Amino acid sequence: MQEAVKKNPMDGGTVIVAALIASAIGALFYNVLPLFLGSAQDYRGLDNRAIGFLSSAFFLGYNVVTISAFFWIRRLSWALIVAVSTPLAALALYAGTLTESYAMLLVSVAVAGGAFAAIYGVGTTVLGDTSNPSRWYGIKIAAEALTGAVLLLVLPSTAIARWGFDGTVFGLIIVMVFMSPFLFWTPAHGVKSPDSEVLPIDVPEPAASGRPAQTPFIWGAIFATLIFFAGASAIWAFIERFGAQVGHDPSAVGVLLAVTLIFAVIGSLVAAVLGGRFGNVRPFVAGAGIFLAALVALGESQSFTLYAIGACGATFAIGYMLPIAITEIAELDGDGRYVVLSVPAIGIGAMLGPGIAGVLTQSGNYVALLVFGAATIVVSSILIAAAAAHARPYVAAAN
Repeated sequence: MQEAVKKNPMDGGTVIVAALIASAIGALFYNVLPLFLGSAQDYRGLDNRAIGFLSSAFFLGYNVVTISAFFWIRRLSWALIVAVSTPLAALALYAGTLTESYAMLLVSVAVAGGAFAAIYGVGTTVLGDTSNPSRWYGIKIAAEALTGAVLLLVLPSTAIARWGFDGTVFGLIIVMVFMSPFLFWTPAHGVKSPDSEVLPIDVPEPAASGRPAQTPFIWGAIFATLIFFAGASAIWAFIERFGAQVGHDPSAVGVLLAVTLIFAVIGSLVAAVLGGRFGNVRPFVAGAGIFLAALVALGESQSFTLYAIGACGATFAIGYMLPIAITEIAELDGDGRYVVLSVPAIGIGAMLGPGIAGVLTQSGNYVALLVFGAATIVVSSILIAAAAAHARPYVAAAN
């Protein structure tokens, strides 16, 4: 009798929950970035350039870790990585509240960035080993955004109202403490070895002959993700400032920020429901159209209605497009090592975007920022379409 095919252990409920929680913790700082930067500016007296570089410092640390993850993500114990990185992230953030020095604040935020990156990288890689990464990447982005939405809704009237900038950090740490027990379900390793040998489970093994030819197109999809997220992060980091600089009520803007992350959740869930049935290119380009329309609305931020439409439309598009971009990388990735590079692609984009945004808005004019955001979305759409089109013959041959 033929031996039964083993199930994929990465499809276990506790494993997926641990990966989703790791991703949510790893993305926590990014999803409250407007609130973090806004409170830093209001309570630390920083200008736009300074808060832009504060965000960039976080992602500098983030990228140092995630770029190197290509070499160690399949060799070190994932459970150990999250066990060390989670308290390190919390302690680094807390250290930033103990100093009035801007330089030391930059250092503490950079260290936190590296720790958050390790956690996020594990979550992303675990889900990439499941039998249906397209579905779980959509749910992953939704879980990340939902966690951020709760913080954006609760913190302004509670911790920030009482402790200012420090309250933002305290809120992040408290959420990490409550979520971290689920990380004990993190597996030590995945289903692929460091030498790209797939274990005998019922997940497809791409033909080895197609991998070298596909590699340039994997890099094209990775680069498209980086450019997309640079523009998305530039807009997201300053989306609260769009409302503040035209004088909208801060409490109304705070509520709107929470609502925008709900739209990001919806966008991610839409991507999960689609589950690749229309491919990746057409849905990605459709999301780009929504993002461009949102930028037009943000250009009319004097009207709170248009400002709200633009903010919600932009975050919907980000939540919708990001899992599609990661899925494209995962589908082109033959040996399971390249998908983790989506994490530094996101991180480099998130590092560059807010820094560029801070420089572009230093004069108080936000038009240049909108143009930058539009340009990145158009370029990333062209790149991901080109990567998919040229790789299709190799993917077909491998299957």
